[in-house]
Amino acid sequence: MPIEMKHIKKSYGNQVVLEDFSLTIPDGGTVCLMGASGAGKTTILRILAGLTKPDEGEVVGVQGGKASMVFQEDRLLEWLDAFANVELVLGRISGGTYPAGQGIGRSAGMSDTKKSKSAKAALRDFLRLEFEAVGLCGYEGKPVSQLSGGMKRRVAIVRAICSQGGLLLLDEPFTGLDEVTKGQVIRYIKERTKGRTVVMVTHDAKDAAHLGAEIIRCGGLGNLRRMG
Repeated sequence: MPIEMKHIKKSYGNQVVLEDFSLTIPDGGTVCLMGASGAGKTTILRILAGLTKPDEGEVVGVQGGKASMVFQEDRLLEWLDAFANVELVLGRISGGTYPAGQGIGRSAGMSDTKKSKSAKAALRDFLRLEFEAVGLCGYEGKPVSQLSGGMKRRVAIVRAICSQGGLLLLDEPFTGLDEVTKGQVIRYIKERTKGRTVVMVTHDAKDAAHLGAEIIRCGGLGNLRRMG
């Protein structure tokens, strides 16, 4: 079902950011919010994520309230490595499933300890492939604090993609990426988000075009118009 934001109002103190704002996002679609700074784009994402409550109005269609988000800041645990940052979001694996739905550590006849070790090894193999897909290789065991800004950005993107949420929110996701790396990451996002609903904020129309996103122009107080 589509996601609908109905007659949203949001203020911060005396500053009204969104006023009677409504938006319908098609199920499984990709939309891109564009507009000047202060137009309310990040606030829209935060309301969709359930991180900010509107003063008025409602949001319907976010199934189970499950959403994953790439923030403007990477928000990683700097003392952990890239693998551990993603594993924390997925939860402790003990015979669970890959984010893609493949079984982990469920071999018949194995003890619980062996199953747990098998699950962890399988998850690490899975994540290794995910990181390779965005050009990150050979950083196992290295704290995130030792990675460059562009590397941290890719870790944050992989973390959001691997989350179970059906709604993916991207707030300026390509900050700090060169053009070659950005192209690689865009291909990764397109491949991994088939069937998921994606809402992105960017100032670059080319990024929206590469993702095949419908562009929605946000004006003052969240006024919007859809672009063809």
